Amino acid sequence: MKRFLTLATTAALVLGSTNAVAFSSTFADINTVPWPGAATFIDEAASLGLMSGYTENGKKYCKPRNKVTYCEATQLMYSIMKTYYKQDVTNETITKWKPIMDAYKIPSWAYNAVAYALDKGILVTNDLTKFMKGNTQQNANREDVGVIFGKALGKVYTVDMDAKLTFKDAGSISKASVPYLDLLYDKNIMVGDDYNNFNPKVNINRSEMAVLSVKTYKLLTGSGSTGSTGGTTTKPETPSNGSVTGTIVNVSVLENGDLFCSVKTNTGTGLNLFGKKGTAKAYYDGKEIDFSEIGTGDSVSLSYANGDIKTITVTKSVNGIGSKQTFDLVDMTSNKITVKDGSKEKTYTMADDVKVYLDDKSTTPSRIYSALDNGDDFSVTIYLNADDKVTKLYATTKNDNPKSGLLTDLDDDELTIKVNGKSYDYDVDSDVDVKDELTDYSFSDLKKHYDDTDFYVTLTTNSKNAVTKITVNYAEDEVNGVLTDVTSRKLTIKAQGDTYTYNLDSDVDVKVDGKSKDIDFLKENHEKTSYRVSLTLNRDDDVTDIVAIEESMGESKGIIKRLSSSTIEIKNDKGDTFSYDLLDDTDDIDVTLNGKSADFDDLKDKYKEYDIRAELSFKNKQVSKIVAVNTEADEGELRAIDEDEITILVDGDKFTYDLDDDVEVTLEDDDYTLSKLIKDFEDYENFDVKLKFNSSKSKVTEIEAEYSSSKREVKGDLDGISSSYIKVDGKKYYLSKDFDKDDDVYGDAKDYDDLDDKYDDGDGTDFIIKLKLNSSGEVTRIDAEKD
Repeated sequence: MKRFLTLATTAALVLGSTNAVAFSSTFADINTVPWPGAATFIDEAASLGLMSGYTENGKKYCKPRNKVTYCEATQLMYSIMKTYYKQDVTNETITKWKPIMDAYKIPSWAYNAVAYALDKGILVTNDLTKFMKGNTQQNANREDVGVIFGKALGKVYTVDMDAKLTFKDAGSISKASVPYLDLLYDKNIMVGDDYNNFNPKVNINRSEMAVLSVKTYKLLTGSGSTGSTGGTTTKPETPSNGSVTGTIVNVSVLENGDLFCSVKTNTGTGLNLFGKKGTAKAYYDGKEIDFSEIGTGDSVSLSYANGDIKTITVTKSVNGIGSKQTFDLVDMTSNKITVKDGSKEKTYTMADDVKVYLDDKSTTPSRIYSALDNGDDFSVTIYLNADDKVTKLYATTKNDNPKSGLLTDLDDDELTIKVNGKSYDYDVDSDVDVKDELTDYSFSDLKKHYDDTDFYVTLTTNSKNAVTKITVNYAEDEVNGVLTDVTSRKLTIKAQGDTYTYNLDSDVDVKVDGKSKDIDFLKENHEKTSYRVSLTLNRDDDVTDIVAIEESMGESKGIIKRLSSSTIEIKNDKGDTFSYDLLDDTDDIDVTLNGKSADFDDLKDKYKEYDIRAELSFKNKQVSKIVAVNTEADEGELRAIDEDEITILVDGDKFTYDLDDDVEVTLEDDDYTLSKLIKDFEDYENFDVKLKFNSSKSKVTEIEAEYSSSKREVKGDLDGISSSYIKVDGKKYYLSKDFDKDDDVYGDAKDYDDLDDKYDDGDGTDFIIKLKLNSSGEVTRIDAEKD
């Protein structure tokens, strides 16, 4: 295998000695570069530790024309991105994607990179078909590598999904690739050849990868121009024995636990060094620390022998270093954390600049203690400084009791479900209940059929974690599945990867979502809506009964945690995460954001900035509709309220949220009740409100109300109406810019136009009008009541 060292690459890629390698300004074969400017980038990639050469017969070669494989390109992308985010991919992520990677024969040294790319939506599983042919790695073309890097940069920079390319051969580039190649062009990373051709299907070589890697690295780290010269760098010299002081330029812990770092010394030279796990020692403030606590930018002093680090001491830490300890989390506030240490509890104060992470993502203390209040459990790893204050905190969700999965075993006392390849056992309560929207299955029916049918279930448990209720989300066998086609005479379903076609009985009975329909209803709607069906067959295998429900895929509501061009991931109220495929063309997805029709890309941008709660609809197991609301729009003018819902107006947009059964209400900081707030609002009192949500953002738990600055009550006879004002008892009241003529009219008129029509027909004097006004005296709501 090639000796192709990428920053933080796995040991499998670094063949030969793990001692540091000297990078001079040229390689023995530097004169063989495809174009003169490539030499600068190859030297710079080497000096940054991004790419290494090949040592043969005592000489070092860069082999600039050698092709690069998909695995190597993905590894290089991952190495740069994890340097930018200062985070490795988690073991949980690797475990999640391992069955997929094994199926496509991805080599184990590339697991971290490929799992990262799959989890971030940079790769989809179908992309892996290009990576290997048997056990042989395949060479990557320029378009595919550009997309990999473009999607990675798309996590940091905005991608123009409507971009156009001006290359002469742009017609040879797939439409899906254009936005990401445009981003690389915009950032001066991949700009084509001297003839304005991109050459998308040509295999990328090491020289081109050097340009791509150096420019991407420097763009993300802000370490210099990404222009054609490649910038100026200090070339690392050959280390032998000695000691130096300097600054960490690049650092990473390899899969085998060894440390790799590039150091710019105080004399201006550079060193690339390896520290072997178990041999090299790292220190800070007189205490031994883990390699992982050393960061880019840290000031260090180190000693080395034969190119290997003996000791490395951090004298100044950019991000803070301390002793590391792991506990179960008990409680947390904005500045303190309580943990369980054995049988005792300990409380620590958090430093003012504490860095907090939840499941490897940056977060705030409030997010974690809100989840604690909702019953979630966490383990935490904390780093303490010399003052015993927490400088870094990594919280990991405990998910030892998943409640949704495939039913794999069932008897009177126990059941087993399978989730992400793991099995979980539960005791079954003697009075267990079974709920199934499609059939009238009983507990005994489930026991009888689970071996032959794939039942996907959600469990409800009691305080002893015994199952009291089994909800069948959907089932798959020869008569339970997804409806794929229907005519007047035949019906086809898909289940367990197979298709089954049946003739219809002439008197077939059809029920859809609990209501009686005819077969024509399914014929007209099945292509627009995905239906999960249960069939009843007679002795001739003709379908006599069809029970259908709109497919919900089990979990369809939650906070959007990740959204790519191919998948959406949501977290439900219980804290469980579910990932679903999107329609192949995202333009076909019906998206509603904050009550208004929106583009998919609008939602893709917004979910990164705010907590967006979404309800999904499906078609053939792919998400076809997303109804989304920004749950961080929590402060505005009260526009509607009842026992179940509240609607507020924020910057011209309306947001409607469900109310918790025990919602707390205050008015001007005094205790109040929901019923009083509803009554006062109906009596035309004006309120501004601030809302607080539960940890899953599914329901409002607190309403803090204040009186608005002006009274908005007007009541009288309707005397006139126009497109911009309404006249009540002879006085004109102009409509506010936020007034919605379709939604803000109540009572005996369907909408504003309906009220206008009835007034023009001579019915106006029969209406008693109640107006609600804003602080400027403009109309925000009309109630029309026939006198």
